[in-house]
Amino acid sequence: MVRPAIQLYTLRDLEEPLTETLHRIADKGYEGVEFAGLSDESPEAIANALDDTDLRPVGAHVGLDILQTDYEETVESYQTLDCERIIIPSYGEDGFTSESAVSEAASRLLTLSDSLIDEGFEVHYHNHTYEFTELAGDFDTAYDAFAAQTDDRLGLEFDVGLARHGDVDPTLYLDRYSDRISLIHLTDTIPGKDNSLHVNLGEGVVDLNACVRAAVSADAEWLIYENGLTTNPIATLTSSMTRIQELLNTA
Repeated sequence: MVRPAIQLYTLRDLEEPLTETLHRIADKGYEGVEFAGLSDESPEAIANALDDTDLRPVGAHVGLDILQTDYEETVESYQTLDCERIIIPSYGEDGFTSESAVSEAASRLLTLSDSLIDEGFEVHYHNHTYEFTELAGDFDTAYDAFAAQTDDRLGLEFDVGLARHGDVDPTLYLDRYSDRISLIHLTDTIPGKDNSLHVNLGEGVVDLNACVRAAVSADAEWLIYENGLTTNPIATLTSSMTRIQELLNTA
């Protein structure tokens, strides 16, 4: 059964401790959270808040730079939270400009995955927009080349809005890689401008109903809402949960 979660980057501008934000999220009906750092609070305090709210730590977005400079501390922190998934939020556009660049990116991420798997984590890769550039050769897009050159050691956290912003049909990719997708970023977008990369659900061009139906068909575990550009995080927290419940009820 697909369950609703929120990427905490959406709420980063709330002027309150992260532990209070977790209570706010649970009160709105979300069942899980995806971390984007731990703010200034200890992993122990956050773990207690997760227990108090019954929120599941769905995963954590951790940049490659952090994994290079603070690997042991990062691993220990998320182990304290019983957070079992590390998601690489992006690799960088240079990794998707050619098949050889994709091969290098895939090899690097698989090596990192092996290390994190040994620590007890699942590892996933979250797409941006540039992965959907067309490549000359055997693959439709750089994303397809990347999927072909990685394996199930690296899950695919698919962001439907960013894929749509990258000028592809997200449902096509949800179907194509359903066996590797357990986490779906439910985002909306208006292509063409950076300041509309994220918009509130229903304000963009993404066929949200089709995406949620594809998520259910793929037996994904989590729909993870994000709007990294919101100027009203409290309002988007409320409206997004209402919309996701509607989408799940009609899927």
